[in-house]
Amino acid sequence: MEEKWYLENTGNLNQMLRVRDDIDIYQTMQDFPHLVLINHDYHAADDIMFPDPACIAFFTVFENNHLESLEEENKLALIAVDICEGLMQFYIYCKDPDATIYDSIEFLKSNDLYKCEFEVVLNDKGDRLDNLI
Repeated sequence: MEEKWYLENTGNLNQMLRVRDDIDIYQTMQDFPHLVLINHDYHAADDIMFPDPACIAFFTVFENNHLESLEEENKLALIAVDICEGLMQFYIYCKDPDATIYDSIEFLKSNDLYKCEFEVVLNDKGDRLDNLI
């Protein structure tokens, strides 16, 4: 099985930044110009400031089952996941931010323990991600 992600070295012990390795990120951003950030403030489970296992499990299912199926339908591309000091962020590039948000809400409302906020950056084309990496 081909690995789809690599860990970006951020220099912060309390941060884990996963970035896609199986696609041409900048070509994908041309196809999907708008950024939808899904932000979840989590309770840190330990001194290293990472989420508890139940939180990780919920968002892993969200990513693997929900977002992957939307990617297969060519609706969006999950480019990066940033977990840092109480904040988990999904960097999703898409053609239609409204549809991406509504599709995500359908899954995310299944567990009210993990409330999320959405941020939309129209025509981002990778600017926000470039500042992160």
